[in-house]
Amino acid sequence: MQNAPHNRSSYWLLMIILLKIVLTAAAISTPQQMKLANLKYEAQTSNVRAVSQHDVWDSALTSTTTEVSFLPVVYISIFNSVVNILRPDPAIIWQARLPRVLWEICIAFVAKSANCKQPSVYLLLCLMMVPTALVDIFIWAPSFAMFADFETCTGGSFLSLQPKICVSDYAKGIGRLFVTVQSLFTGVFYLFTAVVSWTTYAEIRDTSIAKKNAYAMANALQ
Repeated sequence: MQNAPHNRSSYWLLMIILLKIVLTAAAISTPQQMKLANLKYEAQTSNVRAVSQHDVWDSALTSTTTEVSFLPVVYISIFNSVVNILRPDPAIIWQARLPRVLWEICIAFVAKSANCKQPSVYLLLCLMMVPTALVDIFIWAPSFAMFADFETCTGGSFLSLQPKICVSDYAKGIGRLFVTVQSLFTGVFYLFTAVVSWTTYAEIRDTSIAKKNAYAMANALQ
C-alpha cells in the first residue's frame, strides 16, 4: 500500500514526459510541414508558370509567315517593258511609251525587294498594283480594242484638202489586239498580286502583334 502514491506519481510523471515529447515533436514537425507545403506550392506555381509561358509562346509562334516570292511579277514587268518599247505602232510615239516603261521597271524593283524582313514593301507593292491593274483592265484594254483597225488612213479630214487614202496595216491591228490581251492579262495578274501582297503584309503585322502580346504575357507571369 505504501507503493501506491509512488506508483501514482510515477504514472503522472510518465504522462507529463510523454506529453512533452509529443508537444516537442509537434513543434518540430510543424515548421517542417509548413516548409514542405510552401516548397510544394512554389513548385506547382513554377510548373503552372512554365506551362503558361510555353503555351503562350507556342500559340504565338505557330502562326509563322512563309516567304512569298514575287519573281513572276518581276518577269511580267520586264516583259511588259520590252513589249512597250518594241511594239510596232507609229501612232504611239516613244515619249508616250516611256512613262509606262519606267513604271514597269519600278514595279519590278519593288517586287524583287519584297521580303519578310521589310513588310512595308509588301504594302508598297499592293498600293502600286491596285491602280495599275484597274487602269489596264478598264482603260487600256477597251481603248486598244476599240481602235484595233487593220488599216492606216491619211487625208480625208475636215481640214485636209487631200482625199482619204487607206492602206492595209495588219501590224497595227494585230499589235493593238495583242496590247488588249496583254493589258487584260496584266491587269488581272497585278490585281491578284495586290491581294497576295496585302494578305502577306497583314499576316506579318498580325504575327508581330501576337508575338509582342505573348512576350508581355510571359513577362507578366514571371
